Amino acid sequence: MSIQQLETDYLIIGSGAVGMAFADVLLTETDANIIIVDKHHKPGGHWNDAYSFVTLHQPSSFYGVSSRELCGGMIDKIGLNKGLSELASGAEVMAYFDKVMKHTFLPSGRVKYFPMCEYKGDGKFSSLLSDTSYEVKVNKKIIDGTYFKTSVPATHTPNFEIAKGVKFGPLNDLPSLTKPRDGYVIIGGGKTGIDAVLWLLENHIDPDNITWIMPRDAWLIDRKNTQPSRDFFTHTIGAQATQAEAIAEAENIEDLFNRLEKGGVLMRIDPNVRPQMFHVPPLVVKSLSNYAVLKILCVKVA
Repeated sequence: MSIQQLETDYLIIGSGAVGMAFADVLLTETDANIIIVDKHHKPGGHWNDAYSFVTLHQPSSFYGVSSRELCGGMIDKIGLNKGLSELASGAEVMAYFDKVMKHTFLPSGRVKYFPMCEYKGDGKFSSLLSDTSYEVKVNKKIIDGTYFKTSVPATHTPNFEIAKGVKFGPLNDLPSLTKPRDGYVIIGGGKTGIDAVLWLLENHIDPDNITWIMPRDAWLIDRKNTQPSRDFFTHTIGAQATQAEAIAEAENIEDLFNRLEKGGVLMRIDPNVRPQMFHVPPLVVKSLSNYAVLKILCVKVA
């Protein structure tokens, strides 16, 4: 086993959105040297493992690093997001982070990138493909860009039993289906579950053949209120004003969410079920009509 000695000002663990954004600011605003370590073969973090039809749920303008815009501010002309700022696909996000690394970070001469390497702690990491290990003298800080442990279903096992004979898999498997199924069961009420439901509906699966198991309903943000262009000034700033007013006048948490819903800031899928979580996924109002059909099926199994 060979051990290489390295030295840097900042050692960043992870080349996902957090690690890349932090490195970008360091590169832009300081003269620091940086080492970035990641287990994936390309920058992008969990986007490397995500399903092929994944997209952002927020406008592309809000995502990425400060020095380079993700997309050109285009407006979607078709689909559920019609009339709103585009939502970058997973492939676009991956290509974007790759460009940031290749065209900004590495050419600077101040960034060293070690893909396919696993961080061991205490400034040490090793290659996943060879017997080479590294020890880093860090002059300033070690930054853990993997702190939130972001993952997708393809990279972890479910925490429930799967009955023998059940055809089970992550969302990544959906585009590879080649014949009709008797039914589809989606487990989970978060962003990934939403993506699964939308994909099935957009591919003309009858809602009667979809069951959506939602342990908890979620409060959702109206994406119309999170637009970066001046055309949506009234909606975006109006929503901010409504939030401030609701926070100032609410008597308790329940009252706060009631006010935010009444003011059009938050939405729910089923008007008869009060949401129990708020993970900030933005949606468009016209998506809810699709979910309402499925919700009838969810009630009896959730």
